[in-house]
Amino acid sequence: MHDHAYEQGSDVNSIIIGKMIKDTRQALGLRQDELASVAGLSIRSLSNIENGKNTAHLGLVLNTLNALGITITLSPPHGVAVREVRDA
Repeated sequence: MHDHAYEQGSDVNSIIIGKMIKDTRQALGLRQDELASVAGLSIRSLSNIENGKNTAHLGLVLNTLNALGITITLSPPHGVAVREVRDA
């Protein structure tokens, strides 16, 4: 499934991230309880993330993205130079 909201350059918000997580989970044939177990969070937390609730903790969102194999690329604003950050 291709959704223009996922394209590079789109403004990312909790609703778009939640939709990508839900769509990917469903495409992989996973139930919420299965993904929640792999990602190390409760079904309620996963439901909140998938529904774009702003109350979700960033660490839980990142764990969920990692469990699904979804990667995120961060870029500074155009014209702003920052040094590259690598995994700690």
